[in-house]
Amino acid sequence: MASSYAVVGVIFSFLLVAADAASPGPTAAPSGKAYSLQEACKQTAGHYDLCVATLSGDPSSKTADTAGLARVAILAAQRNASETATYLSSIYDDDSLENKTAQLQQCLEDCGERYEAAVEQLTDATVALDSGAYSESEALVAASQAEVKLCQRGCQAVPDHRNVLTTRNREVDRLCSVALTITKLIRTPS
Repeated sequence: MASSYAVVGVIFSFLLVAADAASPGPTAAPSGKAYSLQEACKQTAGHYDLCVATLSGDPSSKTADTAGLARVAILAAQRNASETATYLSSIYDDDSLENKTAQLQQCLEDCGERYEAAVEQLTDATVALDSGAYSESEALVAASQAEVKLCQRGCQAVPDHRNVLTTRNREVDRLCSVALTITKLIRTPS
């Protein structure tokens, strides 16, 4: 089952890269307006408070341009996804977890792989952003968010998954949504 997730992930990543290749050059200068932290967070469709709390927690956000705010948001999503991957690894290996069925164990393993992929994609998204490849950065953030959603969907039939994953998946998904929205603002025409 894990290998089928890997194949889907590879295909999804290929499609994202192909879509990105069809878009304007990745090193094009940003054409969007400069957003303040509050203005950028107002664009995040229902995640304003999370956005403000996340971005203002990093001192560099006070003087950051839109790309700098996107970087802070992506790094916050990456940290949270990394913490979730570590958590999944620890509970997967925890023999004392009550009622850990084979189905739950498979869910944890699959989600662990998905979160490892998400962390890698968010790390790559930061590199792409730093090099001016804004379309690629957007695609990588979207791909990492898709991994989180696939983790959630893949475990819905597992009894007790809600107690283990739903809150963490929701938080990473929301942080990815904030990061994606702000990254898109870089190229939004003024």
